[in-house]
Amino acid sequence: MAPIENENIEENTPLKISFSGEGSTYFGIVALNVVLTIVTLGLYYPWAKAAYRQYIWNETEFKGSRFVFNGTGREMFKGFIIAFAILGGIYIGASFGHSLFLLFFYPVILLIMPFAVYGAWRYRVTRTSWRGIFFAFDGKLGEFLKMYAVQILLTIVTFGIYGAWMKVNIQKYLFSHTRIGNLRLDFHGDGGELFGINFLGYFLIYPSLGLYLPIWIKKRFEFTVNNMTIQDEDKIRRFKTNLTNGEAWSVLFTNGLLLICTLGLAYPWTFVRKTQMYFNSMEIPHEFDYDNLAQSEGDFRDATADEMVDIMDIGLDF
Repeated sequence: MAPIENENIEENTPLKISFSGEGSTYFGIVALNVVLTIVTLGLYYPWAKAAYRQYIWNETEFKGSRFVFNGTGREMFKGFIIAFAILGGIYIGASFGHSLFLLFFYPVILLIMPFAVYGAWRYRVTRTSWRGIFFAFDGKLGEFLKMYAVQILLTIVTFGIYGAWMKVNIQKYLFSHTRIGNLRLDFHGDGGELFGINFLGYFLIYPSLGLYLPIWIKKRFEFTVNNMTIQDEDKIRRFKTNLTNGEAWSVLFTNGLLLICTLGLAYPWTFVRKTQMYFNSMEIPHEFDYDNLAQSEGDFRDATADEMVDIMDIGLDF
């Protein structure tokens, strides 16, 4: 694990995040929204996504208070239309356009990706609140684009080997510019460590006939959580996870079996089980005044980039 360049890190009594969602309730929400999305030919999807997030956020509790996702289907619908028009135009042009257009297709997609990642993270963060206090994001788009350009170039010239370092550096930027009140998040992971986790995962996944996959997922989760910190002006403290290999394998492997046996219908229950496993294992630093946070300034409601990352299937899985 990469060291944190701050000597003022101490052990403390951790707090917990809890997730109290129920598979049956989530199934009802998913079923209703799938039907509405189908009968509206996909137009209801932004409202469906808002409903999913509102339920998940509201079932997540810290120090006796629930989180709230303040984004709305209307905000997401506007973003959906813009994102669909932009990306749809690009894909249509690539399918029916001149060969010269095809030459620029992938470079254009690569140019869009950093805007989508940056905007989606900013939207999700700033539309999240806890006890009426909104999270804030103070990153600069120009700064992020320069960093992203260097990272993607290094990933391309190394034929993807640098991808682990790219992912970590993006995490560092997004986390380090995210805060709630006077408390700021940060990330101290090392690309070499993530590369090692992924290398071992790719090496073992086939000989183990897939049985190593739950452990691989657990190690990636552990890498993210154990390298996250929260800080104020005086101190910096590290998040932790006490998730064990046995627990991760038990939950994730049985989730896979349930999805296969039910042809995917068990997804709401598997999602709830997985989320409870992750949250229940997290230890939140105790030594901060969470009860007297100042309101964070800034309110960003443009969901265009958030829709783009969905359409382009860009995972913000950290």
